[in-house]
Amino acid sequence: MPLFRIADIIVDMSPKYEETASWYEPYRIADNAEPQLTVTANDKEITYFVNKGVDITPPISENMVFCDKFNRSLIQFDGCYIHSSALKFDDKVYLFSAFSGVGKSTHTKKWCRLYPERAKVINDDKPSFRVIDGKCIVYGTPFAGGTDLQCNDKGELAAIVFLERCEENRLVKLSTPQAITELTQQMPKRKIPEIADKQLSLLSSILGKYPVYKLYCADNDEAVEVAFQIVEQD
Repeated sequence: MPLFRIADIIVDMSPKYEETASWYEPYRIADNAEPQLTVTANDKEITYFVNKGVDITPPISENMVFCDKFNRSLIQFDGCYIHSSALKFDDKVYLFSAFSGVGKSTHTKKWCRLYPERAKVINDDKPSFRVIDGKCIVYGTPFAGGTDLQCNDKGELAAIVFLERCEENRLVKLSTPQAITELTQQMPKRKIPEIADKQLSLLSSILGKYPVYKLYCADNDEAVEVAFQIVEQD
């Protein structure tokens, strides 16, 4: 019974493929702990994603199944994910979010290049967060989409930044209604009312404590300099 600590949750998962297991190895813990969550992936579920996608191998599909089931269960632990690139800068985490293709990964890579001693990406697609003792803690997880850029690290949230392509770089702080509109587009849609309500409650607790911005940005280093105002204000 392999056990893994993901988002500070002890998870029982038994990957069928060695390649999948290798991705989870940095999260592996001693097998004598008590699991808090069990996540499974059967052959039918794995085959579904293999047949549905392009260039999706069985190990990738297995990882997709584990990812989906883990993220569905996060709400039980006062958590969820935001489609974003999670940048840990010093000891705080900044979530840069955007629709696919806008360039959130490109933007956070610039931070890592310009501040190699202070910045690193802990998850480049679906970082998990949990609200614990009133603080929003963001986690790197092994579920990082196509880039597979992730590491087993965590930090308290500092700010959320939504990116929009623009020729001129500028930073705007969003109001709570604006932030809710942006966030709900980058978080999972919940059909069960009780779960949707709990996710909205988590969202409200985050917005009450952490700022949300819109960064209108070009594909250049100056965009990082403009966004760096957030770090200086923190």
